[in-house]
Amino acid sequence: MLSGTLQAMTVQLRLLFGLALATYYAAAQQMEDLRALRLKLSAGDLPSAESILEIHRGAKGEDAEYLMGLAWLARGAALTADWTAASTHAQRAFDLASGQLHSKADYDSRREAVYALGTALEVKAQVLVAAHQEKQALRSLEDALKAHAEAPFSLRARLWKRWNEIALVGKAAPAIQPEETLGAPFPGVEAWRGRPVVLFFWAEWCGDCKAQAAALQHVVDRYTPRGVHFAAPTRFYTPDHKAERQRVLEVWQKVYGAPSSVPVPFSDAGLLRYGASATPTFVLIDAKGVVRLYSPTRFTEERLAREIDKLLR
Repeated sequence: MLSGTLQAMTVQLRLLFGLALATYYAAAQQMEDLRALRLKLSAGDLPSAESILEIHRGAKGEDAEYLMGLAWLARGAALTADWTAASTHAQRAFDLASGQLHSKADYDSRREAVYALGTALEVKAQVLVAAHQEKQALRSLEDALKAHAEAPFSLRARLWKRWNEIALVGKAAPAIQPEETLGAPFPGVEAWRGRPVVLFFWAEWCGDCKAQAAALQHVVDRYTPRGVHFAAPTRFYTPDHKAERQRVLEVWQKVYGAPSSVPVPFSDAGLLRYGASATPTFVLIDAKGVVRLYSPTRFTEERLAREIDKLLR
């Protein structure tokens, strides 16, 4: 009796293992298609990337991986300045993603569609900018922000990021109203008018942000005595603000050295308006309160110092 039970359990375990293995290999193959597509794009080979996605579609249909692939094709075409292809792929990604997002539950459950929609809207704006239609590009992004007002933060911040890349430099720096602040007081960028300001938008879990720690600390030590103000805005990414606040404090102290002159304001609205969907994001503001650099990227210490020097001339 026991032997028969063990034999049945063994068969069940083998079946379960086989199913898990088949699922793993199917997922790995999906990832392999997208990985291969991205490798071709990184080499500037858009036609081969398009071919990979065409074959994927024929074999597996317009699944989530296909939608992600469309978004990457749109990005890749924009990077190679193939604006006809960029427009085509962006529109296809937009149509497919929009058809999947009708409610808040859809935004929460269809991550690939959210990503593809954001990419499509960004690339469509880039296409307009390439055609010297900056006003239309900005209007398209503003319309999208209104249409997707209930979308996740990540999507809305991406739209503001693209808006900022097109038009923020040369304009007055948007205000940041913190919900709370760690470290030194943060009176707001407008209160610092008369002195240059460097904003370092970051997240405590962000690896690229942590890679900036040494460079940031060095420029803070170098330029604070010369009258430059620094702030490191972040936001709450989880509902448990108490636990997250403690993590932010620990990372700020252990990784960044917690420069005593640098406030860490928490501001959901501030990070949204500055389009900090990608962290780190650097914003440099001159003494008149005008944005002179907006860069959702990492910086070497040398390049960051060079940009700050421009504010002091």
